[in-house]
Amino acid sequence: MFAEERRRKIVEYLRERGKITVKELSRVFKTSEVTIRKDLEILESIGELIRTHGGAILPHGTRAEWDFFKKMSQHRKEKEEIAKRAVSLLKEGETIILDSGTTPYYIAKTIKESGFERLTIVTNNIYIAELILESRNEVILLGGYMREHSLSLVGPFSVEQLEKIHVDKAFLGTTGFSEKGFMTPSIVEAEVKHKMVEIAEETFIVTDSSKFKRKAFALFCTLDEVDGVITDSMVPKETERILLESGLRVFKV
Repeated sequence: MFAEERRRKIVEYLRERGKITVKELSRVFKTSEVTIRKDLEILESIGELIRTHGGAILPHGTRAEWDFFKKMSQHRKEKEEIAKRAVSLLKEGETIILDSGTTPYYIAKTIKESGFERLTIVTNNIYIAELILESRNEVILLGGYMREHSLSLVGPFSVEQLEKIHVDKAFLGTTGFSEKGFMTPSIVEAEVKHKMVEIAEETFIVTDSSKFKRKAFALFCTLDEVDGVITDSMVPKETERILLESGLRVFKV
């Protein structure tokens, strides 16, 4: 099959299903995953699809997925390394929280690939829950109403459920930073994230260094409520000084 014909059939296949994976296409079209990824790259460049982690989605009627996966592709290498460092802190049998951020998604992916079998993972993101279901670990998906762009479940139901549990570790993403603490654009998101901090024995902020260069609307935790920050080596020196002087452990990858 010629490349042009294969790409045309990939688009038809995607339109029938709405979502496809590289592995699936490799099997269907009997070609390598490297070739399929190149096909998807070309098809995205002409607007036929939107590449996601491990596959593609249609460009129409999928704004929420697009927003989430677009964010996930930003600073991907840094997020993958941050995720590996976060997972190195885990022990079998622990209960952890992964919030709805894209770096926590990479933590879930690393957990799935690392061989853990007895973790309990609480999350308010449907994609993280779906990913953990593919492993042998237990997943608890919080209820609530779904925010369109972050695919997070938030609101009073989420907070109420969190009030009834306790976890060993929480790994939370952040959108912004100030000397007061860590920030997110949404008040309702901040409320849920703050409750996650309250019920965790240890809390770690997992973020690439770009987030330290901006502020967001709502503070969800102060520096003295956090135990550590896992970030990349490009964290600003002044920010690192503030974190260390506040008593936080700083892990740079």
